[in-house]
Amino acid sequence: MSSGRILFIDAHDSFSNNIVSLLRDQLHIQVELIHIDDPRFVLNDDAFHAFLQHFDAVVAGPGPGHPANPEDVGLIGKLWSLPEVHVLPLLGICLGFQSLALASGATVERLKRPRHGLVTPVVHCSEDVYAETGEVAVTQYHSLHARLSSGVPQSLGKDLWRASPSREDLLPLAWDLSDDENGPILMSARHRVKPFWGVQYHPESICSNTESHKLIVNWWRAACNWSETFRLQRADVSTGRDHEHSDATVHHDTPKAMVVGNVSVQWLSSTLPIPLDTADIVEALRRKHCDSNVTLLESCVREGLPVNAETGRYSIIGIAGSDASHVQYWTHTNELLVHAGGTELHRATATSGEVLCYLHDFMHNHRASDGPPGSPFWGGMVGFVSYEAGLETIDVEPAPISRKKPDIWFVFVERSVVINHVSGACYVQSLIDNDGAWLAATRNTVINSSLPRNDFSSPTPSPLPPPKITSQPLKSDYCAKVTACQSHLRAGLSYELCLTAQTHILTHEAPWSLYLRLRAQNPAPFAAYLNLTSPSDPSEGVTLISSSPERFLSWTRGGEVQFRPIKGTVKKSSGVTREKAEVILKSPKEQAENLMIVDLIRHDLSGVANVSNVHVPQLMQVEEYTSLYQLVSVVSGILSPGGSGIPVLAASLPPGSMTGAPKKRSCALLTSIEDHEPRGLYSGVLGYMDVGGGGDFSVVIRSAFKYADESVWRIGAGGAVTVLSDPESEWEEMCAKREKMLGVFGIA
Repeated sequence: MSSGRILFIDAHDSFSNNIVSLLRDQLHIQVELIHIDDPRFVLNDDAFHAFLQHFDAVVAGPGPGHPANPEDVGLIGKLWSLPEVHVLPLLGICLGFQSLALASGATVERLKRPRHGLVTPVVHCSEDVYAETGEVAVTQYHSLHARLSSGVPQSLGKDLWRASPSREDLLPLAWDLSDDENGPILMSARHRVKPFWGVQYHPESICSNTESHKLIVNWWRAACNWSETFRLQRADVSTGRDHEHSDATVHHDTPKAMVVGNVSVQWLSSTLPIPLDTADIVEALRRKHCDSNVTLLESCVREGLPVNAETGRYSIIGIAGSDASHVQYWTHTNELLVHAGGTELHRATATSGEVLCYLHDFMHNHRASDGPPGSPFWGGMVGFVSYEAGLETIDVEPAPISRKKPDIWFVFVERSVVINHVSGACYVQSLIDNDGAWLAATRNTVINSSLPRNDFSSPTPSPLPPPKITSQPLKSDYCAKVTACQSHLRAGLSYELCLTAQTHILTHEAPWSLYLRLRAQNPAPFAAYLNLTSPSDPSEGVTLISSSPERFLSWTRGGEVQFRPIKGTVKKSSGVTREKAEVILKSPKEQAENLMIVDLIRHDLSGVANVSNVHVPQLMQVEEYTSLYQLVSVVSGILSPGGSGIPVLAASLPPGSMTGAPKKRSCALLTSIEDHEPRGLYSGVLGYMDVGGGGDFSVVIRSAFKYADESVWRIGAGGAVTVLSDPESEWEEMCAKREKMLGVFGIA
């Protein structure tokens, strides 16, 4: 039945698209996805039954919550009591399996110790859906487990596969016998009479081995055999568009970007001496363009070489004039504003998803193909998307705020300087027609930026008041929040929660001086200095200094998409060598943190319609930075020809490494645990969209930001909480990440 159709019911999990991809890859069939709360069917059983007849089988997916809670399982709970005429083969995974077990007479209980992101061997019966299957190793993400009425098997022989004598609806097919604390855990079972199967583990995880995939093929073969024998033959019915699932989000009345012709790039190149100091160039350009907004996305250099040449060899200096176009959005008022030179060009009520669609259209209407191939940025949008704007994209209510703060802000950069720190190549570029004089003058400014200045004597600065912390987390409160996170994890509401806290600092030091100290103390591949001021409202602005080590998302002009999540951190301290750090980062806790985010990102990327070949070329490798060792993975994919990475950006916010999984439920929990304090730019993303078709964004961490209408700088820090976390250690990790930023402000 290679032409068959499977319905996948998604319980708002962050791994669902990986399961859909696995089904398609293994079975080469059509898979349609709906959610457990699909409004067409929640209150209309007849419509649901009729809809099911368009499919040959159903997969009930994983998700947060308890199978006894109707809100957590929704339509999945209706599957097990279908009228006989509507019964069809079913496979439950994780929550779907627990729902099957509960409906079949088993109980569902909490594990003594949840199993989130753990990879273990499974003992199976070698029959049924495990026929011709070798050794199976799988990833588990569960706090609950199904318990047969007879309890755990009394021996490791035939008792493993014996049905409960009191209730024989479920036949065990696989167990996890590796956990001494929890004892034997039922990993797979089938209904004795009905064509229902289930697995507790996640065969789609990147760490589940290929033998585990045979379950999918064997289940489909069994489903087809059952259908041929028992299911009434039906006429071939076309479902039409009403029942087709589309991965693309459709926005009605989305604001449209103004349409202009494609742009042309003018540029001059030169070779600069290595090493060179990007700060000298920025300062020279700031003196020359004092009426312009100079932004810096910097790949920092240490001892003459890029900190990480693979991800950070280019520094991008953007020069946005007073007439540059700005795109701003506030979640507080759902207001989109586009303006240039103080003139309002467009204003509309929108969502953050619609604003990203606007940016997609804007960049589509401002495309170039004639820039220097060696430069990753020819001009385009530079800016940020806040954490709260990301929450909106997954339908999680952002924390309320008393005053509106910009949540999305991009400025269109028409003049730029790009430096390759490996080759020394420098590109001076402009999207403005007949801008040759500026190009020549700016190239001279760049070349001469490191020369001593004879016309400048630095005045002796007046003493500044000492900086002070005006607000910071208390150890007791933070540890209590770690414990609260673990309570939710044990209840099955999340697999991992990325807890954060903010520190507020009052200082009178200039932002650029703070950035210079930050880059010196903590050079990073995704450093940034951003100082945006609204031409239409000078009182509105935001300044960000960042030394982020983490790429969130990049896409090349050739269509290569890459995420580089960081999860797992060891502070460089006395006696901590790379070898010791690697031992620590190979612990179950650290590996589980990273694995969960890798699987989440695979899900995000697989759900984008114009992306294919999602794969993981690097899994949990240790990378060394100035003050930390960190565990880094790489998730990649390919855009369809001519495709843009902006839909990938829209589908992936907020960054999974700053939320946990499942993302939607985790973010809702974190908003409450963090006392409804907005994270703002922290945990958001910062980067550029290039007129040539590329883009690159970092996660805003190891950073500080300040709103123009406030006197304090905000520093966020935190870490991923799992059931294996120790509250004291989580506090120490948060403090270690915050420590460098405090030092930048002169606070020990």
